[in-house]
Amino acid sequence: MLNIDKSTVDFLVTENMVQEVEKILEKDVPRVHAIVDEMIQRGIDRIYFVACGSPLNAAQTAKHLADRYSSLQVYALSGWEFCDNTPHRLDAKCAVIGVSDYGKTEEVIKALALGAACGALTAAFTKRPDSPIVQAAEHVVAYEADCIWEIHLLLCYSVVLEMITRQAPHAEIGKIKNDLRKLPQALGHLVRTWEDKGRQLGEQASQWPMIYTVSAGPLRPLGYKEGIVTLMEFTWTHGSVIESGEFRHGPLEIVEPGVPFLFLLGNDESRHTTERAIRFVRERTDNVIVIDYAEISQGLHPWLAPFLMFVPMEWLCYYLSIYKDHNPDDRRYYGGIVEY
Repeated sequence: MLNIDKSTVDFLVTENMVQEVEKILEKDVPRVHAIVDEMIQRGIDRIYFVACGSPLNAAQTAKHLADRYSSLQVYALSGWEFCDNTPHRLDAKCAVIGVSDYGKTEEVIKALALGAACGALTAAFTKRPDSPIVQAAEHVVAYEADCIWEIHLLLCYSVVLEMITRQAPHAEIGKIKNDLRKLPQALGHLVRTWEDKGRQLGEQASQWPMIYTVSAGPLRPLGYKEGIVTLMEFTWTHGSVIESGEFRHGPLEIVEPGVPFLFLLGNDESRHTTERAIRFVRERTDNVIVIDYAEISQGLHPWLAPFLMFVPMEWLCYYLSIYKDHNPDDRRYYGGIVEY
C-alpha cells in the first residue's frame, strides 16, 4: 500500500466537495438560468453538449434526463464526433454548449466555432474565466472549482431542468429541483461516512487485474466514467463497461469464478435489470461489489443517483489505486507527457 498524505492528491476531491456544490448552486446555476433565458428568447429548440471524458459523461446524463421527462431535443457528443460528423441540423435555433475543465480541449473549441459559424448560440462551462475556450463562446460559466463531476453534472442538469420547467413543466422535474437543494448535506454525509467502506472495497478491488462495471438508467454514464475514465486513467486498471439490460446478450458468457464485477445499482425503473445481472453473477463468482443507491440516497430522487453514487466510487477508486502502490495523480502519457 502506497504511504501518502491524501490531502496532497489532486484526484481526491472529497475535501471541498460540499462547499463547491453550495457555491455552484448559489452563484453559477443562476448564470446558467440567464443563458437559458436567452435560449428561450431566441427560440432554441435543440441543444448540443460537446465534451470529452468525464465532462461528456456528465452531459450524457443530462441528455438522458431530458429524454426521460421531456420532448426537448438534447444531444451529448464527443468533441471529434461533433466536428468530424457534424449534425446535419446546426442553425440559429440550436445551442452548442462546450464543457471543458481546463478549457484547452482542441475539439471542443473547434465544435463551438462550428456552431458559431452556423449561427448557433454558443456557451462554455470551464474552470477559469481566462481559459482558451472562452474566446470561442458567447456565454461563459467559469466555475473556479475542482470537483468537476458534481460541477459539470449540476451545470448540465441546470440547463435541462430550466428548459423543461420553462417550456413543458413536469412534476418529476419539480421534485428533482427541490431535492437539489438537499444535495450538499447529502454529499457531506457520504464524504464523512463512506471512507472506511471505500477503503475496504478498494483493497478488495485492488487484487483484481481488471473490472467489468455494470449499470443502467441514469447511472449508465457514471458507469462509463468510473469503469473506463477513472479506472484506466487514474488507477491503471483494465476495465470494460456493460449496460445492465444488455448483460444477457453476450457478456453473460464470460461469467465464471474469479471474474470481477462492479455494479452501480440505481433506484429508478431500471433497477430490476441490474438486479437480474447481479443475481446471475453472484451464483457464479464471489468477485462482486455492489454500490446500491437505495442504501445511500437519503430519500433523494432516483435521478440524483449520479451525484451521490460518485462519492462511494471516489473513495473506492482512490484506495484501489493506493493499495496498488499507485498515486492516482501519476501519468505516463496524458497531459502532454507524450505526443498523441
